[in-house]
Amino acid sequence: MMGILDIILIGVTLCVAGMLQSAVGFGYALFATPVLVWIGLPLPNIVALVGTCSMIQSIIGIRKIHDAVPWRLSLIATVVRLGGVVLGLFVLKKLLVLDQTSIELVIGGILCVLVAIQLIWRPQPVKAMHWLWAAIAFSTSGLLSGICGMGGPPLVLWSMAHDWSTQKTRGFLFAVFATALPLQISFMVFTFGPSILSSVALGFAFFPLVYLGTTFGLPIGNRMKKNTLRRLAYTLLLFIGVRAVVGAILLQLK
Repeated sequence: MMGILDIILIGVTLCVAGMLQSAVGFGYALFATPVLVWIGLPLPNIVALVGTCSMIQSIIGIRKIHDAVPWRLSLIATVVRLGGVVLGLFVLKKLLVLDQTSIELVIGGILCVLVAIQLIWRPQPVKAMHWLWAAIAFSTSGLLSGICGMGGPPLVLWSMAHDWSTQKTRGFLFAVFATALPLQISFMVFTFGPSILSSVALGFAFFPLVYLGTTFGLPIGNRMKKNTLRRLAYTLLLFIGVRAVVGAILLQLK
């Protein structure tokens, strides 16, 4: 049973995550998932809750920059991701045998690895890439999305390897998140039962805070330089990941 403090912390987390994703185009689950694990929510419920809020935030973002959305490419990415999502949900079900501290260690470790890859890998933007890279990026994104809801990084790395504008990059990411997540939630209901819908309802209940975060984040993303925004986002995410890993290790050593 959640207390008032837990609800406040969840609301603040979802608001800040919405601000981050609307500013840089990704980061909702990367920010929110480790924090919600720390608060103590079950991982499947976190994936459903964060997915719902990310979908809402993405729809709001699409309305603001709809002219820049590459819809055909986004729908292809969504279809390819579905196989990865199914496999990821199978892995998530296996993770539930772990205690909360171990889950926090796993999620923190995944976050640190994802952020490190994005910091290290600096591809030279090109007009087009081989289709195999798209298949790898989209399926890996689906896999990570199913396991812990953090499926953004492979899409970010792939989109940043193209010579796209910031608007088109954000439009692509928003469109994939908005179209893929309803299907993922449907798969989650089939895998974990109708109780998952309570987290979906909670996500919609937090709509005002998600909208508030998006409203603040979009102008920031439009005004600040792309590299500056990403450095700030990576620094924050890396801090959260390291804190989760170190905290979990210290608890296990006691």
